[in-house]
Parts: sequence; structure tokens; C-alpha cells
Amino acid sequence: MANLRLVSAILLTSIRCFGQCNPHPLHPDGRDPCPTIADQLSKAFDAARDFNNKVAELNATIAAARRRYWAAFPNGPELNAAEKDFMNALWTKDMYYMLFAIQQGITGDASKMANAIAITGGDLSQSLNKFPTNVDGGIKPYAFPLFANWVGALRRSEGREKDGTFASPALLATAIQDKSNWRKAYENARNWAEFIGSGLDVSRYLTPQVYMLNQMEADVALLLARAKTPDVPDATAATRDLYNLFVKMFGEKEVVAAAQGALRAPKNSVGGLTPRADVEIGTYAGSSPNPYLLFLSLATATPRNYAIALMINPYGLLAGQAAATFNTADEWNKAFTAYNQLTVKFGEATVLAAAARLKGVAKDDRGGPRGDPESKGALFWYTALLKDPKTPLPDVSHFLASSYDPHWMGRIVEVRGTVSRVDVAQGHPPYATIHFKESKNDKFTAFTPNSEILDSYGQSSSGLAGKPIEVWGQVQDWREGAGVRFLIASQLKALDAGALANFRESAPDWLKLPMPASNLVDSPKYLAWKKFPAGSKANYELDLLHEYKPGTNQYTKNKISNMTFTLTSIDDERAVVKAESTVSHMRGGDTYSSNEQIFKAKQPAPGPPVDDPTFTRTQGEETLEVNGKKIATRWESVSRTNDPMTFTKTWTSDEVPGGLVRIQQQSHAKIVGEEYRDISQTLYTPIAGVEPQLGEATAPASSPPGNAPPPAATNLGITPASPTNRPAGNGVPALPAQPAPVAPPTARGRQVPPATPPTAQTEFMTHYVAVLTRAAKARSGLGQAQRKLTLAGASLPEDIRAAQDRLIGQQRAVGMAMGARDNAAAEQSLRDMEDTLAVIEKFIGK
Repeated sequence: MANLRLVSAILLTSIRCFGQCNPHPLHPDGRDPCPTIADQLSKAFDAARDFNNKVAELNATIAAARRRYWAAFPNGPELNAAEKDFMNALWTKDMYYMLFAIQQGITGDASKMANAIAITGGDLSQSLNKFPTNVDGGIKPYAFPLFANWVGALRRSEGREKDGTFASPALLATAIQDKSNWRKAYENARNWAEFIGSGLDVSRYLTPQVYMLNQMEADVALLLARAKTPDVPDATAATRDLYNLFVKMFGEKEVVAAAQGALRAPKNSVGGLTPRADVEIGTYAGSSPNPYLLFLSLATATPRNYAIALMINPYGLLAGQAAATFNTADEWNKAFTAYNQLTVKFGEATVLAAAARLKGVAKDDRGGPRGDPESKGALFWYTALLKDPKTPLPDVSHFLASSYDPHWMGRIVEVRGTVSRVDVAQGHPPYATIHFKESKNDKFTAFTPNSEILDSYGQSSSGLAGKPIEVWGQVQDWREGAGVRFLIASQLKALDAGALANFRESAPDWLKLPMPASNLVDSPKYLAWKKFPAGSKANYELDLLHEYKPGTNQYTKNKISNMTFTLTSIDDERAVVKAESTVSHMRGGDTYSSNEQIFKAKQPAPGPPVDDPTFTRTQGEETLEVNGKKIATRWESVSRTNDPMTFTKTWTSDEVPGGLVRIQQQSHAKIVGEEYRDISQTLYTPIAGVEPQLGEATAPASSPPGNAPPPAATNLGITPASPTNRPAGNGVPALPAQPAPVAPPTARGRQVPPATPPTAQTEFMTHYVAVLTRAAKARSGLGQAQRKLTLAGASLPEDIRAAQDRLIGQQRAVGMAMGARDNAAAEQSLRDMEDTLAVIEKFIGK
């Protein structure tokens, strides 16, 4: 106490002196001038030395009291006296930190004063911008949120709603005498943190029920604190009520067994699960270090209890709110009521049978069957089983990496193998490739665009080398062969050393089907690079044009991005191209990203063309001039039959690496009776770094047949969005207002690429809808997160803002590819969207 009194005296004297003298000597106000800076520094340095010496003594007192108590625990002869001294030492520590926090709040400048004093006294280990930790390592992280709530409640009692405003010095005396449930909740959490951090095997001293009640209480207290009332309900009583509700719903036997499992699970030094546990609570599935979530996972393992958990509001589990939702008695009461209603409607036997079937399959991160390529989620399949108990559930097959078979392609599978090494590519996203010891010539690998999920396995994921793993996901083309693609940490699991020894592989019927006859043809994308040497580049600029005067061909122009495609290598089997993109943001700054594209020399022959009357396809030849360079091109236009002003036109040339010269996609909208056109243009840039400029386009000498419509204006007069306007006539050649008729085939025997077969189109649209649904949810979740951060005075992290921007561009690329009816490009863009969505969803789920 003597140490604390001296520390308090130094601080309070400093604050008082600052408030009672005039710090501005040239502006007299009736107070004596404050001491000079030199005087202040000299006094501050002397005081800081005394302050730090007393802090060191305080630390020694607390450490000695802690050692003495745990040495006497649980029933030593000095236990009572040691406990009293330990509680007094912890109270002194609390009041030390309360002294700093009560003045301006947890985040106020006054709370950091101890750090400044420590540095003044020569202790350079402190950080000026964080809440102090110089006494006993700071408030325990487990209890810190409840300490902050207590401080906030005390300050609100004096009308101090926000941090930064000074409170009355008398508020410290109020804190010392406070008997509120705010203080009780903090002290209970503090004491529990001391117990689980003691290094003892807590399972020797607690019953499962007592352990679970204490483990739950801090989270329940935080939930009650959201009301910000003058006082809160007793968290101990509220926790007991919630535990008793679980007994009522799930059964006492099941609840006690679940608590026992959580109690016995291995823990780290702060009481968290180590390793993290795989948990499944209704629609919620993942891995967690939280013993409470493990308890709920175990308690809801029976079909009946799993069915109850499925009724928890799934929207309450979004944006990292799972722990709060699962601690809310009202949410569980609603779930229990909904379960009882289901048993009345469908019968208890049907409800339990459906839950048992769904519970028995391996789950994805949305609680649904892993084998579901559309990831519809648990509730979709549970509803389907209730309506028709015979509904087949998607299953996932289990294989060894050494058994790779081309039948796996496109399937969702679980694969086990021994890691030989992990490669992480440069660029964004930084793809990681896991190589298997059992897979010869890297015929089969595992890969992810989210390499940061491997960080827990050591630098460069070195901790995985030599270990058996299990990874699940969809099998796709990757590098030299095939790979299983995973996006989140729960898709990868390190296994015990003997996990491969007695592993039994699946034998699904689809594995026995004959492979379709090899009907491979030359890949157009490979051929577009074949005649160019490694290192060849193609640069592009993507612009958005908006017609601001209808019918005038006058446009504002916004530059969206620059893209560069570089041929890294090419052989008889494949071309490897590095794609780089720099996106320009309206708010300023650029975002760079890159990835690697592989174009195999051969691809399956397309199916027979399908006549789709909703689209009209036309083609022809044209010589484009870009920055003075004339390029002979072939063009193809795809327009809506009932709306020829909506179309996509693509120009290609054998003279350009990769073949692409220009893509122009036009849409239009009627505003106040007038038609405005919008164009998205991707244009080849012959000279890197020089903005592409189109000159006059030249059509072939031969006239188009018959009744071709008259051409539109030759040029679009572009008015840039910048203050300097570009003169009319320096713009981009205009597209025909209506697509021209199909030109006759040339001597090369060119053909319009066939339309996508109906079955492939159906599969693509299913994938498209699933990804866009995820994107809508992600945007909603980001909106919620952004509102919360704004209220807290923060903003979205830079990498998440970049992902948000990438998602917009990738979705636009999907639309462009669909407009050109290039499903292969659209599918790749959908996969790019999924990679970006995984980053956003991980952030939202925190």
C-alpha cells in the first residue's frame, strides 16, 4: 500500500500542478507561470526514478504473494493468510491501473502516463501507445475487457460517456468503495484467470460443473455489459441460469459429460485449448481454442441435441458473433421452441432421423455436407431430409495422394499424404502449393491462395514437412498436374504419425465409370502464345466510358487498371503466363496483384454448338491502329437479339502475344427519357507506360453482303474525367449501333467458337449463382463490420479494402466473359472471386 500511495501522490500532484499554473507565459490569466521546460524535465526525471523504483517494489510484492499462495494451495496450513495477502496484492494492482484508467478512460492519454514515466526513468521496454503493463505484466487478457467495462461504468456514473474527457479525481475514491456487479464480474474473471494460469492441473480440483460455470461466466458478463446500465445483473446467477437451461434442453447426463470433456481437454498457459478443437454446433463448424465451444459441441453431439442446435438463428453466427449468440439464453430458448414445433409438424422420429443422417456426414465451413459443390449449408439439407427422408446427401470420398486418378477432377475429395515441401509464390494472392512425398512428378498436389493459413506451421510452413496431413476440397488443374484447392484452415489438418498406415480408401461408383474417350484439340489460348518466345509481354489498359450527352459519342473516361501478361515459359505441353494488375482507386492509391496462368496445349473438344436465339453472333476483319501501330485483327460481336445496343465485341490478332487486342462491352440505360451508353474497354498498349490511343479503323476491301446497316460515327470523342479534355476525333473507333451480318469465312477456314453445351452451361450457372450469393453475403458482412469500425473510430484494414476492390473487378470480369460467352474465362474469374471471398469471409468471421 505504501508503494501505491507514493505512485498516486506523484501522479495526482503532476495533474494538479498542471491544472493550477499558466502554461502560456505570454498570455497572463492570473495564475503563476508553470515551471520552465528544463525545470519540468529535471523534476520529472527525478520523480520517474522514484516512481519506477516503487513500481519494482510493487511487482516484487505481488510476485511473492502469488508464489506463497500457490505453494499453500489447496489446503496448506498457511492457505488462509496467503490467500488474504494475495487478494490484497491483486487489489493493489487493480487500483494502480484504475488510477490511470479512471481519469480519461482506457484509451485516453492519461492511461498511457505510466509508459511515459517509465521511459523517462530509463525503462525503454514500454510502449507509449498501449495501456500500461509495467505492474505484474498488466491486467490479464482474459479479464481485461471486464476491467474496461468496470472503468466505463464508473465514468458513465459521472456523465463521461466517451474516453478522452477528464473525470473528477473523486471518482477514484468511488472505485475503491464500489460494490457493483461491474466490479464483481471483473474480479471473478481476474481470479479465474489467475487459477487457470497457475500451471496446475485444474481438473484435479474442480468438478466438471464448477469448471464450466467459471469458464462461461466472463462471456456471459460481457454479454450483459452491452446494455451499459448503471449496474448489471449478477453474472454468476445469469451463468447458472444458462447452465441449467442446457440441462433442461440437452439432459443432465449429456451436459455433465460435455463439461467433463472440456475440463479434461489439454490447455495452454491461459486456459485455451491446445491444439484447437474441431467443433460443430448446429450450422456452426470450425476449429476453436474456446473450451466453451468445445463443451457445446460435445453437448449437441446426439441427434436430438444437434437438431436443437440447428435451430439457432444462423444470422446470429455471422461476423464473429458465434460466442455471443451461444451465450444468450434467449437464443437457446427460441431454438428449443422451434425444435418442439418441428417435432409436432413432422414427428419426433422423422426429426431425429434427419438430424442423425446430417450429423453423420463430414461438414464444410457452413455446416453442410463437404461433398456439396454448391455449399448450400446445413439448414437446406436438414429441410430436404425432413420433407423427404430418402433424400441422398452429398458425400465426400477419401483417398491417398498416391492414388490420384483423373476421375477425381472436378470432385470434392479428402486426400491424405505426407508433405515433402511447401512452396509459396510471390505476388498477390501468394499461392501456396503443398507437395506430397507419395505423388510422383507432382502429379497431384494441394494448393491455396490464402498461404497465411499455413503460418501456424512455422516460417514458410516448414513445420509441415515430413508430416502426414488430410486436406479436402475440389480437385482442379494445377501446375503440372492436378491439385485439391483449399481456402480455409479447417480444410487442412495435420495428422498423427501413423495416420496413413491403416487408412481405407473410398470406392465410389463414379470411380468405376469409364473415362470419356480422349478427344483433345489444340487450345486456342495456348496457340495464341506459341509463336512468341519466353519473356514476351502484352500490356493493356481497362477504362470505363460514360456517354454524358446521349447520341453525341461524347464520353467521360475513368481509368480502372493496367494489366500486363508475361510469357514465363512455354513448351510442347503448356504455356505459363504471369498476369499482373494495378488497379487505380478513385479515392487515390493503387492496388497491385498478380497470379500465374497455365494454358495447356490440348483441351477437350467442345461439344456441338447450341442455337441460342437470345444472342446474335457476328464476325469480321478489321485493321486497328493503336498509337500509330497498325494491327490486322479478327473481331467477333455477341449482342442480345432483342437489344442490339447491349453487346460485347472482341478483336484478336496473331501479331499480339496472347492474341487479345481489344474488348469493348456496351450497356445502356434510360434516364429521364434519354438513352445513355456505358462502355467498358480493355485495349492493347503497344508501348508499355504510354496511354493507348486508337486511330482510324480500316475495314476489309470487300463489301459486306446485302443489307448491312450504315456504320456509326468513326470515332468516339472522349472527354476525360480529368480537367484537361481530349479533343474530339482522338477517341476510340465507335462500334456499329447494330451488329453487322456474319462475314463469309476467310481462306483460313475460321469458325465462330461453338456455344457452351447445355449441361456445361447448367453447371456453370449453378456455380455462378452460388458465388454471387456468397459475394452478396460478404458485402453485407463487410458493411456491418465497417459500421462497427466507424463507430469505434477505426476503418477496414488495407488488405480487406484491397480485397473489396478486387472483388468488384473480378465480378466485372465474370460479366465480360459471360457477355462474350467464354465460359472458361468466366469460370476462372469465378474462382478468382472465391479466392478473394475467402479472405473477406475470414475477416468477417473474426
